[in-house]
Amino acid sequence: MKKNILVTGAGALLGQGILRLLQVSDFDKKIFTADPDPRSTGHWLGDYAITIPKVSDATYIDAIKKIVDEHKIDALLVGTDVELPILAKYKKEFLENYNCKIIVSDEEVINIANDKFLTAEFLQKNEFPFPLSVMANDKNKLEGIAEKLGFPLFAKPFDGARSLGIKKIESHDELMEIYDPNSNLVVQQFLPENEGEFTCGCVVIEGECVAIVTLKRDLRDGNTYRAYRDDKTSEYDKFIIPIAEKLNPDGPVNFQFRISDGKPVIFEINGRFSGTTPLRHFFGFNEVEALLKYYLYNEKIQMPQLKNGVVLRTWSDLFISEQEFSKLNDEKYLDQPTAIFHNFTLIND
Repeated sequence: MKKNILVTGAGALLGQGILRLLQVSDFDKKIFTADPDPRSTGHWLGDYAITIPKVSDATYIDAIKKIVDEHKIDALLVGTDVELPILAKYKKEFLENYNCKIIVSDEEVINIANDKFLTAEFLQKNEFPFPLSVMANDKNKLEGIAEKLGFPLFAKPFDGARSLGIKKIESHDELMEIYDPNSNLVVQQFLPENEGEFTCGCVVIEGECVAIVTLKRDLRDGNTYRAYRDDKTSEYDKFIIPIAEKLNPDGPVNFQFRISDGKPVIFEINGRFSGTTPLRHFFGFNEVEALLKYYLYNEKIQMPQLKNGVVLRTWSDLFISEQEFSKLNDEKYLDQPTAIFHNFTLIND
């Protein structure tokens, strides 16, 4: 039986990654894409494109309800961070009123993941390795962390992403410069990159981590642009699994960590699919497909057999006719979006 799947955030790297995996998922489906901007590339990765209000707009949730109701959406996948809190709030209502499964964790998990200070508190409270952290709005605590750890330190927005707003603090003077009673910065222990940086995607079902893929990565502009898996990367799985199960998300969760004293120290949690979700597919696990088959067809999720190798990210392009774009821009929807895709080599088989 064909399933109707809605993916929001068609203009975001996250949303487009979800859509790419949904395209190659092995079940009968119709893919609906939603984004405020008709220029969003992901609209041309689905079967029916819709422009919607921004999440900050008071009409956002009603617009999503209308789409879900009119098109009998079976599952909704969230493609941007900013939509997570409101869709977590309404997930129960969507399931009860529309029989639509929103693949998003509960509000408590989203709150922990979206706040780097709460992330560190969660890890500390549950006796997992954590980066010592204080808020930059407390001068006494800033003095304390400097005295205890010395320099360098890291400062970053507590709700930041993709390395935006990060500042390396090299001295006491620099530390005092960021002090502000209204600051949104969290100051943390500096984690050296001697052994690299890692990203780990887990799937958790009813408190059990049923699948995990850990990759080493290189960053550019805050995003992973090279990812590696070898016989050593999975050695950290045994440290991450108890953390994932204690957090208890509903489905996908992503952990980013560096190594200190031989153990992973998590500095960021994403309570969602991640930008590296499509990369894990190349190593052998399509978590989008696995979760949808579980929620919609009651198929058990199996720990995948993974391959070793390297993923190098590249640009590709698509050409959209003026008529096609104008229709979506003017009418706010487009049935059967069609574009000409050009891959990395420009040679089409």
